[in-house]
Amino acid sequence: EDDGGGREQQDGFVDEEEGGGLSLHQRNNTSSGNSSTFSNDLKNDNATTKATTKRLVRKREIQLIVGPFWPMLLFITYPLIFGVSALTLYTGIPGKPLYVQIGWAALTFQLIRSLFNTGFRDPGMLKRHMDPPPAKEEDDLEENGPSRRRVRELGFRWRNEEGPWRWSDQAQSYRPRNSMYCPDCKVVIEEFDHTCPWTGTAIGKKNMGSFQMFVGLVFVMLIMDIFLMTAGQIQ
Repeated sequence: EDDGGGREQQDGFVDEEEGGGLSLHQRNNTSSGNSSTFSNDLKNDNATTKATTKRLVRKREIQLIVGPFWPMLLFITYPLIFGVSALTLYTGIPGKPLYVQIGWAALTFQLIRSLFNTGFRDPGMLKRHMDPPPAKEEDDLEENGPSRRRVRELGFRWRNEEGPWRWSDQAQSYRPRNSMYCPDCKVVIEEFDHTCPWTGTAIGKKNMGSFQMFVGLVFVMLIMDIFLMTAGQIQ
């Protein structure tokens, strides 16, 4: 019998007529083509999902941290600042001109803020490296021609670092040349300067600016508080 596009033979197979339907070879090619297209689409979807996941996953940076001498910071340094400021506010500020009161309040607030940014912020800690991080060389075009510049990853950011990494027995880690192991904090700190008990933590690259501001304001406010509490009425 005729079955639409073909002629059925005695063995049960259909012999395709010329121009009627697709041959078995063409059907197989069509099916494999559809399977390949589906497979490629699935791979693209997986790649897109992975890329989206990589964009969403980010490394967290340290926001607040305390050093080994935090009790001295909380129970000595801050009480001294608040105590002297309260005494000045009670005995020296009343009766003074408005601009003096505003200036004293602004400087006192900045003193407390700079101490907070020094004692409760990351001083520049570097993560541990059991192997020297790979260095990437880039061409730095200058007037006299290309020069080689070594770029390394330090902590949570990229910066230029000249010279080799050195092994620290105390830290049990490789460290760049511009860093040092702090025996009090037990970590490697970038551009380590010293450990200040009054601020409760180490002083490094990330909190050096706040520390310098704090030290300067300590002397300024000490002189200003003494003057306000001992001097006569400012006209």
